[in-house]
Amino acid sequence: MQKNKINFILALHNHQPEGNFPYVFEQNFQTAYQPFIELLAQFPDIKVVQHYSGILWRWLREHQPNFMLQLRRLAAKGQLELMGGAFYEPILVMIPDEDKVGQIKKMSSFLREHFQVNVNGAWLAERVWEPHLVRPLAEAGIRYTVLDDILFMAAGLTEAELLRPYLTEEAGRRLAVFPINEKLRYLIPFAEPEETIAYLAELAAPGGERLVVLADDGEKFGSWPGTYKRVYKQKWLQRFFQLLQENSEWLQVTTFSAYLQQYEAAGLVYLPAGSYREMMEWSGGLWRNFLVRYPESNHLHKKMLHVREKLRRLPDSPQKREAQEYLWAGQCNCAYWHGVFGGLYLNFLRSALYDRLLAAEDIADRALHESNSWVEVERKDFNCDGAEEVVVTGPDLAFIAAPAQGGCLLELDFKPKRFNLFDVLTRRKEAYHCNLYEQAQGVCDSEEVKTIHHISRVKEAGLEQLLIYDPYRRASWRDHFFPQQSDLLQPLAEVEVGDFANGRYDLLAAVVEGEVAQLELLRRGTVQMAGETWPILVHKAISYQPRQGELLYSYRLQNLGAQELALTFAVEFNINFLAGQASDRYYLVPGRTLQNRQLNSHGRTANVDSFGLVDEWLGISTIFYFERPAVVWRMPIETVSQSEDGMERVYQGSMILPSWQIKLLPHTPWLLTFTQTVSEAVREVPS
Repeated sequence: MQKNKINFILALHNHQPEGNFPYVFEQNFQTAYQPFIELLAQFPDIKVVQHYSGILWRWLREHQPNFMLQLRRLAAKGQLELMGGAFYEPILVMIPDEDKVGQIKKMSSFLREHFQVNVNGAWLAERVWEPHLVRPLAEAGIRYTVLDDILFMAAGLTEAELLRPYLTEEAGRRLAVFPINEKLRYLIPFAEPEETIAYLAELAAPGGERLVVLADDGEKFGSWPGTYKRVYKQKWLQRFFQLLQENSEWLQVTTFSAYLQQYEAAGLVYLPAGSYREMMEWSGGLWRNFLVRYPESNHLHKKMLHVREKLRRLPDSPQKREAQEYLWAGQCNCAYWHGVFGGLYLNFLRSALYDRLLAAEDIADRALHESNSWVEVERKDFNCDGAEEVVVTGPDLAFIAAPAQGGCLLELDFKPKRFNLFDVLTRRKEAYHCNLYEQAQGVCDSEEVKTIHHISRVKEAGLEQLLIYDPYRRASWRDHFFPQQSDLLQPLAEVEVGDFANGRYDLLAAVVEGEVAQLELLRRGTVQMAGETWPILVHKAISYQPRQGELLYSYRLQNLGAQELALTFAVEFNINFLAGQASDRYYLVPGRTLQNRQLNSHGRTANVDSFGLVDEWLGISTIFYFERPAVVWRMPIETVSQSEDGMERVYQGSMILPSWQIKLLPHTPWLLTFTQTVSEAVREVPS
């Protein structure tokens, strides 16, 4: 009687985001990447598949060359198969096909150069799949990829039919697709190794063609909470490898390429768009939904496409190729979405992508303009949302205005430092906020090691007090009207009496005259107080002259009613210098001393003619100069988000709200001008 047999593939995906802190790379190397490979080397009969993102490869090449040599030795003797993929780990469906192919070929070239291997497979970032991906993958020389079994089931296959790879095609281009076993994702390494072996034994059958695949994050072998102790100190991985070795008579540990050489695919399949189960839940079924759910993600994505269009206008040159590298780095997926990891909520990850994109844009702009004082204005539906935005770009500053969204500014780039000052994330309700009150009251996890998808804890007490939600996007240059003597440290929507903050403004002009770019916006709206309604006209403008390097804001407010109106007018700005409690980032009021000048402080400062924020670490200072002395309110914008370690507070920026007590006489304009400078800052020298 023929003994039942089965094939098993263990594939690990290792990645760190573009812009992550150096210590995080080192920490993950010490707790996950290195100990796994060191233990694997002690079991020469065990084969594994590994994927490292290009971002991680760059770090390893610079900081861990001996580890690279160790991987090369394992690959040379056939114990290790290296998978390719897009170099900078983008979600492939979010980038143009030309970039898909280019990034994949870059990774394959890297692996051939450093490891002398031919690349057959590609890891898809977050395993996000859409059927059209077959064609660019095949064009890049890829023969196979791995996808979650939930997609195969959605195509009508049964669990019993998921023990073989399949072929899929697009326009006649073929690709092998391997199903990832979801049950193994939760067994390994969280259940005892014997449970995995018993499960594999249940699936074994005569003939030896059956295959079970675990393809998952390498960080779960040491970097996820509690896993280092379990996997290495409690010898989970060593026991697992020993069991694989002891059962090798019926349990064949193999690789994707080796399996395809020995067995044929089970047949043809067409898979729907999707990803792993948790990603489907977070995104609402389709990854692209993140671009709808989070306008900040959509803005970053469209910024990438905007910069890419500039690069298309350049002839081939070393400068264009350098810009393309920055562009591709700006496509790294992590800051475009949010699930159990911080992702989009982590301001330094968003900032890193803006840094790369602005570097690419600056190279393109310098190539496209000979003068050092040029400025251009472009009207376009930047966000692809059906409304027109205005993009103003110069050699040092660039900004994007959205007339349909309160006439606000969505972006302000200081190009010498490759930094977007207005990259502030809106406070919005997340599904996991519903559990925060229970967690804050001490309902904590046991010490049992869990997959990060099941971890639930808080990283500090009192987070539930931060659950304040914004009624519109946290952009800048928003106009507010409040009753006089209002406390503006409370949520503004609670005291707002105008309909201007997020109302549609008419775009009167978006022009360049001489060397000055100017936008003019107009809204006829209303103010409602004490049961009465006043028609109000707000005419506002912003101008930018590169030679002066500053923004000039001007207002003309007019009461179109028949009665005098006394109220508070305020203009909201939200600025993110990445850290609210760092000593080298602070508020600055020339000639005044703030009791607490940190960027996460709350306060009200009266009779102010200038007010600024300084970031010595980045080397940026932005200061507002008011023609009419203002009362400036300030407060931090902080979110509560889920991470692999639990719920955490994240500083997203600081709101500054200059305000004026005004009386609007019927049909009599009230005028206001103020300027904003953005310049390089130097570190304070202690006296």
